[in-house]
Amino acid sequence: MEVYLLRHGLAYERDAKKFPDDRQRPLTIEGLEKMREIVRGMLKLGVEFDAIFDSGYVRTRQTAEAVTDAYRVDSRDIQAAPALEPESSPSELLALLKTVKDSQRVLLVGHEPHLSAAVKHLTGASDGVSVDFKKGALCRIDLDPKKKANGTLVWLLPPKALRKIR
Repeated sequence: MEVYLLRHGLAYERDAKKFPDDRQRPLTIEGLEKMREIVRGMLKLGVEFDAIFDSGYVRTRQTAEAVTDAYRVDSRDIQAAPALEPESSPSELLALLKTVKDSQRVLLVGHEPHLSAAVKHLTGASDGVSVDFKKGALCRIDLDPKKKANGTLVWLLPPKALRKIR
């Protein structure tokens, strides 16, 4: 299974007055524009998905919708998954992936530091490994969801590189 991890785009700064519930904090206009450029790069790379999950937060939903818009997929196909919430354990992702074991390519849209921890967990990397997962970065891990921590990190592309793909 090809597992793609995508960090949400540039969101508004935390502000308890504007966004008392951090789940409701959206992408900025610049964040949306850059995410559309990133998604165009994903299309040029030939990245495809059979299933799309996000954390259910507004900014991850907007990021996932930028993907579905560009790929001409119904945004109602995006599924919210508690396993992608920032405080969840990366081990919960394996349980999520087992629910879609017939899918060959799965996109997971989430947050930091959860995604960096997920990369380490899914690949069995040691605690000393550092992963720089910028907003809008995309990572591919190939794994067998029936096994634990056996994934292979194929690539991790920063948003700047994705936006430059023509």
